[in-house]
Amino acid sequence: MNLRAVLIAVFAALLVVGAWLALSPPHLEPIPAIVETASAPAARPAQAAGSSGPAASSQAGRLRASIPVVAMPTPAPTLFNEYLRAKSYKALYDRLASSPEGQTAEGRLVLYEILRQCATITEGRRPGFKPNPPKRDEFINGISATDPQREQRIAAFDQYATDYCAGFEGVALRQADLMKLLGDAAAAGDPRARALALEQELWQARRGGRDGGVTLTDEQIASLRQIAGTRDPEAIRVAGRVLGNSWQDYQVRIGPDQLPIEQRAFVNAWLVLSCEFGAPCGTDTPRMLQACAMQGHCNAQSYPEYLYYYGSTPHDSTLLTQYREILRQAIETGNWSQISVTRGLPPTGNRMTFVPGPR
Repeated sequence: MNLRAVLIAVFAALLVVGAWLALSPPHLEPIPAIVETASAPAARPAQAAGSSGPAASSQAGRLRASIPVVAMPTPAPTLFNEYLRAKSYKALYDRLASSPEGQTAEGRLVLYEILRQCATITEGRRPGFKPNPPKRDEFINGISATDPQREQRIAAFDQYATDYCAGFEGVALRQADLMKLLGDAAAAGDPRARALALEQELWQARRGGRDGGVTLTDEQIASLRQIAGTRDPEAIRVAGRVLGNSWQDYQVRIGPDQLPIEQRAFVNAWLVLSCEFGAPCGTDTPRMLQACAMQGHCNAQSYPEYLYYYGSTPHDSTLLTQYREILRQAIETGNWSQISVTRGLPPTGNRMTFVPGPR
């Protein structure tokens, strides 16, 4: 074989190898299991069967070396957290509907949240997020029999698809009456209700056909900062979603160089802070169960870990960490000088819209 033929053969082989590398899917190692905390749900099966012993522990340490440690306190024993942990809302609703506890600001907020999800809305539209999982048989048939996480995903689905609203079949009210509950809770000073009411006001304006002119006023921005400063985890979650959203004539800049935020990392930073300030963010929360069941993202042990590993690019994770520190300092000190809003700029492309999802 002459030299030219050899070179042609080598070149052809390189083309084949290059094409395979370009077309083959990237390899993403699953996060190995770590020891579940005592609060982890019993129904969640053990993580990957092969992830045990010293080798797995070493691998887990290497993979988590680049993931920031997020200390998450035990959620406080509040009425709102009781609602978040409930697997059926009817008993809690009956207790609040007929007692002074339900007339408090927090009680009205919890009644709003329960009725928003469970009652039949006779006039107007249902505000916020309501889970709508597929039928169980359809879900199971959609998972490959060889999926190594099949049983884990089914167990997560069964928890995510729990009917929290059993017993509410005959409960109905108008949207106006529902929103009055939220408004009363906000007027009584509940920071979570204040943030939700402000968000609903903005979305009502958008749905009313004023999308091109809807924005956050300076007074609303100041109010959201004050709400976040209460350090209530749910208030932080909602305030961050509103402040990070796309509004007319509105651009958020952050840091010493006052660079425009990248919205997804900015909103995710608020969600991580919500976990750090006491929101339930473990494997048994609806958003973690949904991620495991629907996407097979089952190996993260907390929502911050899920965001860093599954929900962010390396670039996003770096920004998330930077934003998180700046926002934490602002919340704790009340000094918001590193987060500013600029007006009068042309709208940028690819702006994201964030709506409520599972907690």
